[in-house]
Amino acid sequence: MWIRSLGAVLALALVVATPLAAWAFVFQNGETVTAATGLSDDLYAAGQTVTVTGRIDGDVAAAGRVVTITGTVTGGVLAAAQDVRIAGPVGRTVRAAGQSVAIESTVLIDALAVGQEINIRQQAHIGRDLLASGQTVYVAANVDRFARLIGDTVVVAGRVGKGLRVDARHLTIMPTAQIDGDVRYSAELPVDVRAGAVIKGKIERVARPMRREARLLGLTFPIVFRIWEALALLVIGLVIVTVIPHPAREISTMALRRFPHSLLVGVAVLLAFFVVCAVLTTTVIGIPLAVSIALLFAAGVYPSQAFVAAALGKMLLVPIGRGKDLSTSLRLTVAVGTVILVLLFALPFGWFMRLLAMISGWGAVCLTLWRSIGGWTGITMRMRPSP
Repeated sequence: MWIRSLGAVLALALVVATPLAAWAFVFQNGETVTAATGLSDDLYAAGQTVTVTGRIDGDVAAAGRVVTITGTVTGGVLAAAQDVRIAGPVGRTVRAAGQSVAIESTVLIDALAVGQEINIRQQAHIGRDLLASGQTVYVAANVDRFARLIGDTVVVAGRVGKGLRVDARHLTIMPTAQIDGDVRYSAELPVDVRAGAVIKGKIERVARPMRREARLLGLTFPIVFRIWEALALLVIGLVIVTVIPHPAREISTMALRRFPHSLLVGVAVLLAFFVVCAVLTTTVIGIPLAVSIALLFAAGVYPSQAFVAAALGKMLLVPIGRGKDLSTSLRLTVAVGTVILVLLFALPFGWFMRLLAMISGWGAVCLTLWRSIGGWTGITMRMRPSP
C-alpha cells in the first residue's frame, strides 16, 4: 500500500513542479524502435534496437543495445548503448556512451564520447571541442578547436584547429594529421609522429607525477574505499530486501528485464530533477526547498544500486542453478551482485559504471512506482472527486 501512495505523490509532484516545456517530447519504446518519419519535437526512445532515420527538429535521447542515428537532428543527441553510431548531422552537441561509439557526421558544437572503442571518422566534423575517452580512441575527423583524448591507444589522423591534449599509454599521429596548435601529452612511450604529419605548435611531453598512496592498516586508500563501499552497499541492500522484500523483487526484475527503459526513465527523471532545482533556486524562498529536494533525491538514488546488484546476482545465479528458480534468495543475489558491482567500479571507467547503476536503478524504481499506480489512468482516477 505504501508503494502506491508514494508513487502517486511522486508522479503528481513531477507533473506539478516540472515546467510544461519539459514535457514537450515524444516517447517510443519496444524491442525495435524506428523513427523514419519527420518529427518536430524531442524524441525519447528505448529498445533493444533504436534506429532514427527521419529528421528530428529537437533533441534525441536514446538507450538500448544498438542505437543508430542517420537522420538529421537539429538539437542535441544523448545516447547510451552497447553500440552507438551517429551518422546524421547534429545541430548542437553529442553525448554518447557505449562499448563502441562511432561518430560519422557533422556536430555543430561539442562532442563527448565514452566507451571501450571510440571512432571519430574522417567524414565527421566537430564544430568546437572533442572529448573522447576509451581503451582505443581513433580520431580522423576535423576538430575546429581543442581535442582532449584519453585512452590506452590513441591515434590522431585528422585536423585539430587549436590544440591537442592526450593522456595515453601510446600516442600515434598519422601522416594525414594536422595540428594547428600545441601537442601536450602524457604517455608511457614517446609519441610516434609519422612522416607527413603537420604540427604547427610545439610538442610537449608532460611527466606523470608520482603520488604517494595513502595507507590505512597497511592497505592503500583506494582498496580501503572499495571495501567500505562494498560493505555499505551490502548493508543497504540487505536492509531493503528485508524490510520490503516484495517491492524489492519487483524493482530488481524491472532493472533486469527492462534495462533500456529503466535507463531512459532514470535519465529523464534526472533531467527533470535538475530543471526543478534550477527553477527553485531563482528565488530566495526556493533555495532551501531545492537543497532539501537534492538531499532527498541523493538519498533515493544511491541506495537504488542495490536493485541493480540484485539483478546482476540473479543473472549469475540462475544459470548456475540449472533451471532452478533462485529468485527467492534475494539476500544471496544482493550479496553476489554487490561483489560484481564493486569489481566493475574498480575498472578504469568505474565512475561510468557507478553512474549507470544509479541511473538505471532509480529508473527501475520510478517505472515500478508508475506501474503500481496504473500510470496516467490511475492518477486520473485518484484525482476524480468521490461521488
